[in-house]
Order: sequence, then C-alpha cells, then structure tokens
Amino acid sequence: MSQDAVISLNIDNGLAQVLLKRPSQYNSFSKELRHQLARMLSQIEEDQSVRAVIIRGDGPGFCAGADLTEPPGSPLPDQLQNEYKPIFEQVVNGKKLYIAAVHGSAAGIGAALALACDFLVMSEKSRLSLIFSNIGLIPDGGAHWSLCEKLGYNKALEIIVKGEHISSADCEKYGLANKVFFEERFTEETQDWALELVKRSPLAMIEAKKLLRLAQKSSYWDIFDAEAEAQGRLAKTQDFHNAVEAFFNKKKPVFLGK
Repeated sequence: MSQDAVISLNIDNGLAQVLLKRPSQYNSFSKELRHQLARMLSQIEEDQSVRAVIIRGDGPGFCAGADLTEPPGSPLPDQLQNEYKPIFEQVVNGKKLYIAAVHGSAAGIGAALALACDFLVMSEKSRLSLIFSNIGLIPDGGAHWSLCEKLGYNKALEIIVKGEHISSADCEKYGLANKVFFEERFTEETQDWALELVKRSPLAMIEAKKLLRLAQKSSYWDIFDAEAEAQGRLAKTQDFHNAVEAFFNKKKPVFLGK
C-alpha cells in the first residue's frame, strides 16, 4: 500500500485483520480513511480465501468517530450516503463474518460500525460512546436500528437521549458484546476466538448471516437514510455549531432549541 495508507491488512488462515492506522487522531474517520476502508473491504469480499474479518484500531482506541478537525468537504447527509454507507454495506450485506475488536473507546460512527459488525468483542476497559446528544446530534450509521434491535426501544432511547458511554461489562450484560477479554491478551484472545469461527463451514456461516439479517425484517437502510436526512437538518442548527465551539473551548454547551 502507499506510504500515506491509513489502514493495513494482514490475511492468514482464512482470517483478514484490518487495522485502522491513525493512532494520533484516535483512528477518527478522515475522508481518506473512509475511502481506503471502503476499497479494502470490497477487495476482501472478492478474496475467496477469507472467511472472517477483524476490524481493530491502532494505538489507544478503536475509533473516535468522525474527524471533527477536518473540513467537512460535503454536507453530512452526502458523506453518510456516499462515503460511509459503502463501508457499512460491505459489513452488513457482505459474505464474510465481520468482527469489531474494540479496545479503548469506540465513539460516534466508530461505535455504529462496531455495532453493525456480526460480532463485537471488547477489552475489559473499553467502552462504546454514543454521546451525540451532548452536541445536539443523534447517532448515525444505522445505530438507532442496531440499539433498538438489540436493547429494545426504552433502553436504546435512554442511552441515546442521555448521551451515555457503555462499558464493556454493560455491553456484555446487554447482549451487545459477544466476548470481553483481558486487556493484556486482548489481541491474542480475539484472534484465537476468530480462528474458531473460521473453522466452521463458510457456506453455512454466510447462509446463517443472510437469514438472520433477513429475519430482522427490516428497515436497516430506511433508518440509515432517515438518520442521514435528520443529521443534515441538525447540522444546520445553531445548537450544533454552538456545541462544537463549546467542545473545542472545553465548555459546557447551552442548547437553545434552534
């Protein structure tokens, strides 16, 4: 890959390991990271030797969400539809099993990506951070669908409205996380767990994935699209712009409802 690659790929024994490599930015999604990840997952989908894919982050955490220091370039709804959605389509509709390996924090659309994967494994001290309401926004990347499907309406709404962090212990208790591993051996334990999945029938695994996704009946993409539209409206509000300014000035935002 090129010198400016912000992801890396290793494939061995039927297991692809994708590493997000912007550690100094907590692996936040830049435009280049979005494009490289979409291309890489597309290539992995074409690789017949791969049965499962681990997505993990380099450095102190999994992914801090969108890179707020980067100029937006295009409106949020367009970003979600044209740059993020191709990534999520590979994960949700793909013929591989996708495993999010979360250490540190998975925040914003990074948390949405972790929830969209077929499996979620976490280190003891890790957490999901869905704190959009603190800056006057809502989760995106299909997170409303994922949370409601897995937690039910009441708990999902509580987490979204309160802008909560969800510890790995709570993720396991709520059924969001499949496994929580010790911090010291997180990478090794995750790989060993994934290799057990790889040993299973690949055709059966993919049929099971397809049927379970179908059984959820759903409107995943309806919600994804509705989130993108709502996010676009919210991103134009004074509350959002004030909250972002307050965030960078380390102050508490004051929401005016406009």
